[in-house]
Amino acid sequence: MLLVSLVLLIVFHAAGDPAWVRRLLSPTPGSDTVLWTVQTTFLSVGFAGLTIAAQLFAEAPLAIGTSRKRILAYIGASWFVAVGLAANAAMAIESIWLPSATGVVITFAWFVATAVLLLVSTSRLTHLFGHPSRLDEVVRTSLVETLSNRFGEIARRYAGASRGLEELLTTDTARTSTRSASTLHVPVPQAGRVVRAIKAEGVREAIASLDPEGASAAPTPSPYEVAPQVLLDVHPGDRTLLGATAFRVVTPNRLHDGTAGRMVQLLQSSIELEAPEAVTAYEETQHEIATLQDAIGSNLRSGALATAERALELLGQIVREVWMAELDRSGASRGASLARGSGLLESIVEVERDVLLSPQVAHVFITATTARAVEAAATGSGGYVEECLRSFTRQWSDILMHGGPEFDALLVRIIGCVRDLAVYSDASAADPHALRSGGTWAMVELVKLALDANRPDLAEIAAEELRRLFERQPDGPARAEVRAGLLVLSGWLRYLADTHDERYTADAGLAAALTPDESWRDICAARDVVEGGTPFSRWDRWETNGSDSGTVESSVLPGFIDLAQVTVLAGSSGRLPTATDQETASQYERLLRLIPDAEPGADEGEDSLREGLEAELERWNAAPR
Repeated sequence: MLLVSLVLLIVFHAAGDPAWVRRLLSPTPGSDTVLWTVQTTFLSVGFAGLTIAAQLFAEAPLAIGTSRKRILAYIGASWFVAVGLAANAAMAIESIWLPSATGVVITFAWFVATAVLLLVSTSRLTHLFGHPSRLDEVVRTSLVETLSNRFGEIARRYAGASRGLEELLTTDTARTSTRSASTLHVPVPQAGRVVRAIKAEGVREAIASLDPEGASAAPTPSPYEVAPQVLLDVHPGDRTLLGATAFRVVTPNRLHDGTAGRMVQLLQSSIELEAPEAVTAYEETQHEIATLQDAIGSNLRSGALATAERALELLGQIVREVWMAELDRSGASRGASLARGSGLLESIVEVERDVLLSPQVAHVFITATTARAVEAAATGSGGYVEECLRSFTRQWSDILMHGGPEFDALLVRIIGCVRDLAVYSDASAADPHALRSGGTWAMVELVKLALDANRPDLAEIAAEELRRLFERQPDGPARAEVRAGLLVLSGWLRYLADTHDERYTADAGLAAALTPDESWRDICAARDVVEGGTPFSRWDRWETNGSDSGTVESSVLPGFIDLAQVTVLAGSSGRLPTATDQETASQYERLLRLIPDAEPGADEGEDSLREGLEAELERWNAAPR
């Protein structure tokens, strides 16, 4: 447009003005200079406004680069600057070198365009800063779009990097089970490098080496035996960390040292790494999110809790929408996408470390976590629901371990929030079971963490709340999960007592709260839930945090859960489920062996249970097969 205007100015200056311009639009002498002066003034006012806005951009969340770009685009700053400077140049040339009546008309059109764009930009900027919710929406939209596009680009780049692994590996271990008896942790081959690809040939060769002769056989067949599994913990596009685990090999029995060494070598050789200077998408994102994290921390420390709460809510919305955008992706890169979404949740984990600043700050975090968990129920993503609930367990643990007595009321509030979320019912929720089940097992974790902190009083409060969940639905699946949680905790309490762990407390009230008192059928159904795997709670890792050096650990907690089950069954009554398969019969045989030998009549409950188990086993053995 500027070039066209200059051409027209030259033509009309050399050839003269058209007659209709001289007759209808003849300007007064010096009017072009006046227009130039006024337009320059308007342009200066607009630049001053942008300067003030730029100073405001120094404050988060506007200090985030993508937020600045989106806001400048929203107010039309680039159009105003471009048109304003072009208009000023055209007016200067017309006034100094190419004066004409038609030239004044042309420059007047530029003047009007500048004034309109100034008015639009100013009104939008004023509206934006006068409505914080709209400002948050602009920031959220810009960040979600940028991060999602960035992760999408990386996902496309690594789309074929793990081709052929789907049928070989389990990429997610959202559920745990007593059947996982021994785990070999395979460390990453090098730390600080980006994974380019995982070669299926090497993984297939490693799996082929897991033959029955390669494991040390137990004296008697284990009731927990399952087929060996290789679980993937890294994905193409991830940066490896020092001591991190790349694969986990789950087997029913401990592997021989030679077999374990060969597995580590084969699986590590299957990982192909990028050049040392490669950068991941998440690392590019960190500086975008870090500004928002810093704003939350500084506002919390300065006492501006309302501003911090607003920024914390914004961060949660960004994480949720990026998670959901990644969840919608399909194909081979989906596992990696979800892993990056989970990695983005680390930004919330880092912010939550300030929970101990004061009880008021802890109140802000608990409120924000509750809101995120309620919103998560509508997403239909069980994984995201669990990640939101884990904020409660982190806050609970931090306050228990490092908080003073002034935080005790907040611990009770966390129990109440988890209880309310477990019973929360929303007809619009895509997966209502996720929040109900996750809330139940989050309460189980609260009890366990209270025991870890030597706070049996809080453990008993949480156990009582767990025990009362879904009491009005005794035959529903929700109540079965409550019984399963109580059974696991009873087994854990026995484990602490048997190993003389310092965390054990001989508290009769706690032991009673952790003892289910339903019928035999209900208790057996609860054990089936435990056997089938439990969401959220990784109770099979309670005994040890494991080792990332390639060592193997075995779980003995299932045996203590068996003992707890026998004790509960002996203290209740009813009818055992009929043994209709070998798995149920093996379970009954295992329980029968755990009933202590005693004179008949010494314990009526144990005698009744022994008779019931023997009757079911006789019926099973006599049945034609």
